[in-house]
Amino acid sequence: MTRRFEVTIRDGPARAGRLRIEGTVETPAVISGDQIRSTGPIWNFPSIGEALEEGRELSKKTGKIFIGPHVPVPLHTEPPFAIPSIPTDGPCGVVVHPLARGRPPTADVYVIGAAGSLRNPRDLVAAVIGIRERIPPDSALYAPALATPANLALLIYLGVDLVDETRIAVDGLLGRYHLRDGAWPLEDLKDLPCRCGFCEAMVETGAEPELVAGHNLLRLEEEILLLREMIRKGTVREYLERQVRVAPEETAALRLLDQEHRYLERRTPVYRKSVMYANSAESLHRVEVTRFAERVLERYRAPEGGVLLLLPCSARKPYSTSRSHRLFATALGTTRRRLKELILTSPLALVPRELEEVYPAASYDVPVTGRWDLEERRWLTRCLDGYLDKNPSSTIIAHIDGELKEAVEEHGIDAVYTGGGTTDEALKRLSEAAAEATAGEEVLDGFMVQRFTALADYQFGRGAAADLMAGEVKVKGRGLHSSEKKSLGSITPQGTIALSLEGAKRLLSRGGYIVEIGDFVPRGDVLAPGVTSADDQIRPGDEVIVKGEAAFGVGRAKMSGWEMVESTRGIAVELRQVEEV
Repeated sequence: MTRRFEVTIRDGPARAGRLRIEGTVETPAVISGDQIRSTGPIWNFPSIGEALEEGRELSKKTGKIFIGPHVPVPLHTEPPFAIPSIPTDGPCGVVVHPLARGRPPTADVYVIGAAGSLRNPRDLVAAVIGIRERIPPDSALYAPALATPANLALLIYLGVDLVDETRIAVDGLLGRYHLRDGAWPLEDLKDLPCRCGFCEAMVETGAEPELVAGHNLLRLEEEILLLREMIRKGTVREYLERQVRVAPEETAALRLLDQEHRYLERRTPVYRKSVMYANSAESLHRVEVTRFAERVLERYRAPEGGVLLLLPCSARKPYSTSRSHRLFATALGTTRRRLKELILTSPLALVPRELEEVYPAASYDVPVTGRWDLEERRWLTRCLDGYLDKNPSSTIIAHIDGELKEAVEEHGIDAVYTGGGTTDEALKRLSEAAAEATAGEEVLDGFMVQRFTALADYQFGRGAAADLMAGEVKVKGRGLHSSEKKSLGSITPQGTIALSLEGAKRLLSRGGYIVEIGDFVPRGDVLAPGVTSADDQIRPGDEVIVKGEAAFGVGRAKMSGWEMVESTRGIAVELRQVEEV
């Protein structure tokens, strides 16, 4: 079991945590040689027995990360045999080669074997993911001899927690000068683009190798501090999409990583406090984008009847607070009660009006040019086809213009195209088209009822709304109540449903989003050691039901369901309500 490392914040595979050695190391971190006691490779000893004996002596000196003897082999060579692990009372590290099979021995820190050779994007992505999937989630991953200020964001987003100064120190001795934008031979630089103490000394006394190495380490440490802050704010991905432009191999690594959807999705929270900036082509492949689209297509069902209205997005979020959408609402008047509104946007493709307050629909921004490239068009029309297949509509009104209208119309969507826009003439066309199309249509349920229905299915799976809203229910403000005036849940400022205990009981028979705990009543948050099982589809930020022999409660997941089961440290669920049973 992991004793020394705990993850505290998750932003995709990137994590912030605490490693307890002589003191507490905040991760991600640059660790130095004096924080490690390593036996080294077995080739340093006449026999395996002597290597193990040396390791046993070192293991008695606690306080630093103890790494026992290991078998060093080249990157693409499978280790011929494994070395038995050596128990220690202090923090323990184990070297894991990317091609080694099976789960490695339990440790606090896992060291990537042959990490310094991971220069090829495919090798790097495959190695980190392969090892990360085989080690406990509450253990630290250390990539030695690999980090630079330029590639650090990529390493951290991949799932690396610890790096060292080996590569940049060697580069410094060779006269290679590192910045966030890459490395240069010092002789190619007319001016040093830095004013740190090391650089000022180089201007005065010349480029001594030790000064170059000192500058390189300072830049790496600054990048670590920046990335810690990015993790806290939930903006690592945005930063990475900018940073990988430094080198083609880093851009390639991100694109390869995005193809590992399962690895990323299992580790990505469903909600972030920060705005999601979709500034590059890679943004289309973000987990937040694909997950939202998948839930809309697989879980959401539009209200029965009514006419489908396609609208453009707006710069302001949620859309209904924007000037354009307020004008659309005014123009539609009472016909709006017979319309199902669907907003078309990039990169999310489709946002039903009922889900506009859900992350990331309520909190994203894109460069607005009015142009839709081929990849954006394919993504939009593919999602639109899936939506119409699940939610067929006999009549569609499309109040869109420009290349958005062109993309939808050329795809063959049969609709009444009103030309889009917010001029008086455009709004009149929208009003007249809506009035004509909705003549004879039944009035849909009240909008807040529609919202609760959509959110319940979106959060807990298709059909959840039927259970949560069974019988006579009433919406008051942002709260949902049963006929007995018991609260079933309420819509949070983040646009999701926070269940009451009564609402959770209605969903219990579905079996989804349930965290089972031992025979105790939590007096605070539920910690991972107290979890006996958890739904595998739970992600950080999901609303969950907590069930045990002695307690029943509701709260928000702080880690994924699979992580709750496999972890021995950390908060699993942030409890909101609990009762004894």
